[in-house]
Amino acid sequence: MNTQIFINYPNGEAGPHGAKFPDPDLGTAPPDKTRYFSKEEADREWNQLWMTSWALAGLAQDLAEVGDYLRYQLGRESFVVVRTGTGQDAIKAFYNVCPHRGNRLVHNDFGSVDPSFGFQCDFHGWQFSVEGENIQVKDEEKFRPEVLAVRPCLTEVSCATWNGLIFVNPDPAPALTLLEHLDVITDHLAHYDFSQFRVFRDIDVTWDANWKTALEAFIEFYHADDVHPELLALTATRDCQYDLFANGISRMIIEVGSTNSRVPDRDVVNDGLKRLVSIYGGDPDDYSHLSGGEYKKALAETKRAWGKKHGYAFFDKLSDPQMTDDWNYFIFPNVTLNVFADSLLIQIFRPHASDPGKSHYNAITLCLPVSDDETPVFDLNEFNFGPKGWKGEERPARFVPRDLSEFGHVLAQDAIRVPEVQKGIESAGFRGARLSEPEIRIRHYLAEVDRYLGR
Repeated sequence: MNTQIFINYPNGEAGPHGAKFPDPDLGTAPPDKTRYFSKEEADREWNQLWMTSWALAGLAQDLAEVGDYLRYQLGRESFVVVRTGTGQDAIKAFYNVCPHRGNRLVHNDFGSVDPSFGFQCDFHGWQFSVEGENIQVKDEEKFRPEVLAVRPCLTEVSCATWNGLIFVNPDPAPALTLLEHLDVITDHLAHYDFSQFRVFRDIDVTWDANWKTALEAFIEFYHADDVHPELLALTATRDCQYDLFANGISRMIIEVGSTNSRVPDRDVVNDGLKRLVSIYGGDPDDYSHLSGGEYKKALAETKRAWGKKHGYAFFDKLSDPQMTDDWNYFIFPNVTLNVFADSLLIQIFRPHASDPGKSHYNAITLCLPVSDDETPVFDLNEFNFGPKGWKGEERPARFVPRDLSEFGHVLAQDAIRVPEVQKGIESAGFRGARLSEPEIRIRHYLAEVDRYLGR
């Protein structure tokens, strides 16, 4: 393998968590294209992967009070996730199914029930506590005793939380705990306090593409020059670091705040970099001694002052590259986290209930609220600054975008292409992807899929 392909950024300045991880040789063969549209493959994935793996169901901040619930849709199944008590882990998940006749118990993405009353089926009135217990069968005397000899409760599934994120596993006895599955992520992101972020945008859409086709657009940055040319002024596109870990977990670090290595003269500090420092409250004239390749030092210093101004103590625990850069983690099988010091983009890719050529895409953008009315927040969907004075006091509703503009400019650029890639994959003229080493995360997660499928 040509080791010169791999970039060891950001070396020691990011601390041990930013160190380049050794890369396995995952070969050069094109992935079988039928795995992106085969019904047989989708059925195998459903039974052997989705029904036995941890996947992100929602945010703990959406379950602030006992009785608050969210609905988690996964392929042909639906689950209800509910806060049962005041402790951090007092959250349970159940199939969203009444055991009487199979009616869906809840029909909204978010809601709340009186914890003293619980859930009531709107078909025949059976009642269940937030702990899933059957507490009332309407007209119970009308049933023969044998029918209710084993009083049916809600069917519970595995549920666990980490750093304010709620994960569900349909397997009631998973092979790995959530923390075991997350592997290095819990250490790498231990200093970020996701509980302080608030939802800025929450979009959910059905795409004409397999879930893997959609996912793969977001776990490599090889496409950036052609799809996101406006990012060239602010981010590294060619020189990203890619790391592969256990359990299908992977990462790419995208440098933000230095002149891109593709430009003819990296010493020049472009206007975009100066604007970035300025909007975070810094004065570009104070950093005129820095070259373009060094300018991220200005951004790191400016963002640290921003964090102190708005009361975010966890900034003091982050390395300079964590202050400035996009630490992009993939949580197998279907979640990406674009982690910045002041903003977070969570993308979730879920299979369609019946059509392997379709999938569901949910993108939740979170920002840190600001403490004054003049400071803008950073909107990752636009990779630009959003409204001033945003306090995050009211959670926006989840919505289906009416047009591409509602994705945000940068995400829209990807959204345009994902269905087109699916069409090409299904073409008789396509023989399978020829993957570069910057696309190695694709080989890595597909190998983990294969492990689940027993290949």
